[in-house]
Amino acid sequence: MSCSGSILLPTRHSLPQKKMSKVCNIVGGVISPLLANIALHGMEEALEIKHRKRGELNSQRALVRYADDFCVFCESQEDAEAVKHILSDWLNKRGLVLAPEKTHIVHLTEGFNFLGFHIRLYRASNTKTGWKLLTKPSKEAVQKHREQMKQEWEAVRGWKMEKILWKFNPIIRGWANYYRTGTAKETFNKLDDWMFYKEVRHVKRTHPRKPKRWQQRKYWGRLNLERQDHWVFGDKHTGHHLFKYAWFPIERHILVKGTASPDDPALKDYWHKRNAMQVKNLPASRQKIAKKQNGICPVCKNTLFNDEELHVHHKKPKAEGGKDNYGNLVLVHFFCHQQIHAKQDVEDELLGVGSS
Repeated sequence: MSCSGSILLPTRHSLPQKKMSKVCNIVGGVISPLLANIALHGMEEALEIKHRKRGELNSQRALVRYADDFCVFCESQEDAEAVKHILSDWLNKRGLVLAPEKTHIVHLTEGFNFLGFHIRLYRASNTKTGWKLLTKPSKEAVQKHREQMKQEWEAVRGWKMEKILWKFNPIIRGWANYYRTGTAKETFNKLDDWMFYKEVRHVKRTHPRKPKRWQQRKYWGRLNLERQDHWVFGDKHTGHHLFKYAWFPIERHILVKGTASPDDPALKDYWHKRNAMQVKNLPASRQKIAKKQNGICPVCKNTLFNDEELHVHHKKPKAEGGKDNYGNLVLVHFFCHQQIHAKQDVEDELLGVGSS
């Protein structure tokens, strides 16, 4: 059985009028997940979930939580009901409640959606139990992504190919990297078929009077030299091309060992090796920069891979003759990049004042 739910965090609209002047609405803000993690720390202890020294689960229950979204795996419906009552009381002491519309108790053979994935037990003749747990992209997530891409295709009418690739490739890479940890191969292939249909439609709108053979020769070919695929959409003059979802290999997510924390100094090497594995999610050009930096941001000295947006920084600005070569480029966090330029602006201002 699985008990899945979401926490309803208090906002200024749900607080007494007297406290409204001292409270801001943090739901949806960048600090909201951090505050949720602080408020919900200790949920595993409340459910009596324990781990062995090596990190293996040593309990009849299992908790998976991301900020204020979570699911609890139990061995029976009775235990799932008990978990719901335990968490309701535990949250009530913190001034929180379970969101009724998101809290469900379902059997794994029925499946449930969590963080864009559909988690369900499927019948399988090649396993001892006769069942296999698969984590697939949910239908809702796929449909939402299609709607987004459909709007993007409408927006790029009349654009040059280079600009279209600049627009689409980051979206495809990000979506595929997120879902490739699950059973997503079939979904990726279907999305590639759908994207091919959108490519054909876009070309027909761009060149309505050109014959089909001419359109094929101009826009499709073996543009990705690493693959024997002659139907890659792109610019034949530059070789730049549109990514395909199926090009992103399925790689299973490796669970964090037990209660291992990035803040534990004794586990520094463990987290360094784990974070280094995320380099492969970056574009090829950025992978080389990240490896050169050993996955560390040169500004804050922390790992690059903390889910923060990454920017490429020129050590010597292009305005001063700096070039786009690897020796002049570093990867930094978005806010670290802002700090660099803020510091440079202050120094320039001081130099200007001193010279006047």
